[in-house]
Amino acid sequence: MANKILITDTYHREIQALLGVSDKILPNTDIDAPSVLFVAEAKVIAAVPDYASLLDDDKAFLYAATIHMVAAILAPSMSTRIAKSKKDFDFSYEHFQIDWQKRGQLLMQEAYDLIDFISTQDTAEHPVFSATGPTRVSKKRGVH
Repeated sequence: MANKILITDTYHREIQALLGVSDKILPNTDIDAPSVLFVAEAKVIAAVPDYASLLDDDKAFLYAATIHMVAAILAPSMSTRIAKSKKDFDFSYEHFQIDWQKRGQLLMQEAYDLIDFISTQDTAEHPVFSATGPTRVSKKRGVH
């Protein structure tokens, strides 16, 4: 499967930089996995069906949105990739704790915000995440 949007030589490093990791923690092969790159491009293409005809700034926004989408898909796996702490004879340190689930959601939102910048877009369809309580009210408890 050939990439449709991320066709530069730098996209691996851009994704790694966005997540704040090196290629040792997040190898290029993990980024290029069909379950990551192909899915991310498919999500962006679904939101921007005319992606192939975009020019200039719109093409840059499309590219940036795809970078963010890939990073959003990979973010939840980062907690298992990064060691929490490291100890040696001479030193020890602990990594700053990041909520990677939340970071993934923020990256996804940023991807859709970038899609909104594309001039041919009315608005991107943002996935809606919400939590609701019970919808039925019990008459036995006297609640109306």
